[in-house]
Amino acid sequence: MSEAILEAVQSSAWAAIGLCALLAWLEYVFPPAPGDTTVLFAFFLAGTGSLPLPAVAAAALAGSVAGAVTAYAVGRLWGRSYFFLRSQWAHRELDRLEGAFARHGAPLLALNRFLPGVRGLFLYAAGIGRVGWRPVLLYSTISNVFWLALLAWGGTHLGSSWEEVRILFKRYVGGVGIAVAIYVVWSILRQRRAAAGTEKRGA
Repeated sequence: MSEAILEAVQSSAWAAIGLCALLAWLEYVFPPAPGDTTVLFAFFLAGTGSLPLPAVAAAALAGSVAGAVTAYAVGRLWGRSYFFLRSQWAHRELDRLEGAFARHGAPLLALNRFLPGVRGLFLYAAGIGRVGWRPVLLYSTISNVFWLALLAWGGTHLGSSWEEVRILFKRYVGGVGIAVAIYVVWSILRQRRAAAGTEKRGA
């Protein structure tokens, strides 16, 4: 998390609560935004008594739900014509996610919040696949509630200093990032092998 955000969160309760909501929303729309780290830090400050815990939780939940709704709406309104994902691999992954929604429905969204960096893709795919907005709102909110409960527990119990809490959370995010990177590389290689096999059969 940048020093500017850190200082803003520490400067006043209103700034901290506003940034929690803003960055929790932005992380769904623009995944590099440090939403989880900001929210975790705000929960840490709440654990020290510097911020009111209910207000932090409410702001984080409101921002997260708004972000999920925004990503879903963008996918539903603009679909693939909007998508910044131009590669053949990305479109195949969207197809795979849409197929997963067709098989399992909106309950699949209960997992999305636990996958930092790619969570917004689930909501975009749900919008593109025309999954109903009521179940999307229900299951994405359930996912947000459990994830934020985990952040609240981590921020208030993982360590007595912010550095301890930050390092433990960073390990989790790093582990997820490695798993996602492995999956991306594996799926690209599989796609290329399939394309090569098709070319050989057509020759």
